[in-house]
Amino acid sequence: MPRPSRWSEILVAAGAEFRERGFETATLESIGARVGILKGSIYNYVASKEELLLAVVEQPAKQLLAELDRLNQDTGSSASVRLRELIRTQVRIFSDCYPAAFVYLQHIGRMGGERFDEFRAMDARYMAAVEELVGEGVRTGEFSLAGDARTTARAIVGMLDWMQHWFSPRGERADRELADQLFAMALGGLAAGGAVHALARDVP
Repeated sequence: MPRPSRWSEILVAAGAEFRERGFETATLESIGARVGILKGSIYNYVASKEELLLAVVEQPAKQLLAELDRLNQDTGSSASVRLRELIRTQVRIFSDCYPAAFVYLQHIGRMGGERFDEFRAMDARYMAAVEELVGEGVRTGEFSLAGDARTTARAIVGMLDWMQHWFSPRGERADRELADQLFAMALGGLAAGGAVHALARDVP
């Protein structure tokens, strides 16, 4: 009988190890120890620690882009509704793919080499979609921005990315409520940002 695959356990252990210790400090030995296998057994699945990192971050990245494509096709909903769904999706992926999604945020931007180019392209595509969504809200009159769409989109994404420093899954209902709180904060700035920015110019 062939041995059962330990791949799913290895991915979970690697995600936890990379999250807690960072890519540079983590070792295949320590990842194997979390699963209860030797380092050599991990080489049955991947050829290097870098390849294991790629495997860990692949799921949350592709899951987010699949959801982004779905939202882009939803031309019947307003920009506000789609932004709410985007934020809900982001928080859900942070929870479903915890801690792999945060390993992605911690490491992808600073990893060199062609093998990580695909993920950097995903990042650029995601950011462009958020910027386009913000711009659409301006064109339809839903949003009144304090700055340009590019800066505003980066502020929204930055708010979500910062969750890597404090978020831990709390259950579907609590995570959904958190997502809606974040959306409310973002929408408040999007809807009234222009007027508030004008008032702020008069503050001594």
